[in-house]
Amino acid sequence: MRSIDRDVKAMAQGIDAINEQINILSGNVKLHKSERKRLERLEAIKVQMIDNPEDCNKLVKRYKELS
Repeated sequence: MRSIDRDVKAMAQGIDAINEQINILSGNVKLHKSERKRLERLEAIKVQMIDNPEDCNKLVKRYKELS
């Protein structure tokens, strides 16, 4: 559940913020397991935001209503 929270919060920030986070994590030579997993999730979020922007907006809106 925690990763879903983080993913939705990242989606809410927008594609530019996600690209910036990906660049920061990609610049590190040695990544811990948690950082590698975060990078994988951010890249998946980026793909989803590009391929399905309407669905991502609906998910963010629904998540905000539940919070």
